[in-house]
Amino acid sequence: MSEEIFSKILNDSATEVEKSDFYKLLEDDNALREVFYHYKNLNTISKFNSNRNIQLQKDSFRRFWNRVKPATIYRMSDLWVRYAAVFIMALSLGFLTRYMVPVNNEVKVLTQNITYTSEKGSVSTIHLEDGSAIWLSSASKIQLQRNSKGEMTAQLNGEAYFDMIPDTARKFEVDLGYFKVKDIGTKFNIRSYSFEPTVYATLVGGKIDLFKNGDKSILSMIPGDYMNYDKKTNRMAVSQQDPSISTAWKDGKFVFINKSLTDICLELENWYNVEIIISNKTLASTRYTSVIKRTTTVKMVLKMLALTDQIKYKIDERKEVRDIVYIY
Repeated sequence: MSEEIFSKILNDSATEVEKSDFYKLLEDDNALREVFYHYKNLNTISKFNSNRNIQLQKDSFRRFWNRVKPATIYRMSDLWVRYAAVFIMALSLGFLTRYMVPVNNEVKVLTQNITYTSEKGSVSTIHLEDGSAIWLSSASKIQLQRNSKGEMTAQLNGEAYFDMIPDTARKFEVDLGYFKVKDIGTKFNIRSYSFEPTVYATLVGGKIDLFKNGDKSILSMIPGDYMNYDKKTNRMAVSQQDPSISTAWKDGKFVFINKSLTDICLELENWYNVEIIISNKTLASTRYTSVIKRTTTVKMVLKMLALTDQIKYKIDERKEVRDIVYIY
């Protein structure tokens, strides 16, 4: 595989035949896929930080390419294989609890400018006039604006899954403030809560482009791409991940893959509308892997996590304000 093909793929100048052959190679060669994503991340960073010296960018890539080209590249195990033996349960335990079934509200977009919200512990569905649909996760808000040309822009604070009908005549963008996501008939998931330090995007099918300013793309994503953007460092990175991990919330599941207890508790707070305080710093950084139904209670979730570690907790139930969970 030549450096020229890598460049053409990243710059979206490759022919359909070249793209087809290239992505087939990636599917069959994990080592090549690792090199490609290393290269892709470097290219994205150089585009995103436009104030960097262009020559330094070229020199940096040249050093990278010379280093990886002759080197022996070790294959990485697939994400699910790595954790296949790790404790995953709750799918069989969810029926033991009293269900708190989330509300799924469905609405139609009929106006030019409208805002939709989804309450904590619920998922809402928005149907667009062309047959496209948007799922809105817990404690999320999306504002849809459409101009006289039929071009639509969405501003999102939270998490949403987009199932957009292919239409080359229609323009649809998601404006996240830090960058924009341009849809081209696509299924994709975006997580961008204002209280979280990272923005995530997962492409399930089709194609999306990410833009910083103007019309120049900083990243073109292919199905299976998982992008994370650090708000503090202004850095963006891309890897491959099973899209079902990111979209599990739409199917009523928590999926925690090697996640710290701190991150898990943020997710639980957002869904169950509770406050969780972890007093043990070592425990806060402990990582877990589990699949849990969202219809179960926060108490049952903690019980399941406690089966793999010495987690102790107590719940301060309060009437007029949200409950507090203490983990120690």
